[in-house]
Amino acid sequence: MKLDLLRHGIPIGGRIYRGNQDDPLSKKGWQQMLDVTQGKSWDYIASSPLMRCAEFAKYLSKNKNTRCKIFNSFEELGFGDWQGKSADSIGQTLVDNFKLDPVNHRPPDAENLYNFQARVLSSFKDIELHHTNESVLIVAHAGVIRVIKSYLLNLPIEKIFTIEVICASSERFDL
Repeated sequence: MKLDLLRHGIPIGGRIYRGNQDDPLSKKGWQQMLDVTQGKSWDYIASSPLMRCAEFAKYLSKNKNTRCKIFNSFEELGFGDWQGKSADSIGQTLVDNFKLDPVNHRPPDAENLYNFQARVLSSFKDIELHHTNESVLIVAHAGVIRVIKSYLLNLPIEKIFTIEVICASSERFDL
């Protein structure tokens, strides 16, 4: 399988701990997605259900005549009390501690990292099993992409935030 992992572009509202808050792409974010996918095609597209991913995935599916499925399990990590807040308003020390040790320093009421990993990988492994000889695009969030990359690269989930995933970035893996 040829796998492309594509993070959504910049959403409306700028840079915050958005989590599973359902914000659409900004005009710039939409253009970023168009630019990074230009001239490319896939046999199958999988997407998060959140607007900033699903709307673009459905657009690609229609315009490239490609099968597309929305996976609820590809929804971003729930950041609990941090949702909708910037790193500055949360406090840089708390954010740094979380990134260094997301298991023991997760935000109040945030989703458990191991539960998040389990839900993402359950769908990813299903895709991996059923699309072995195809090119697959997954349109998702930084957290979802980090979970999949940590799995593919054999990195412990506790080190998930050492993986940088910028808006509208795309990375290919040959599996």
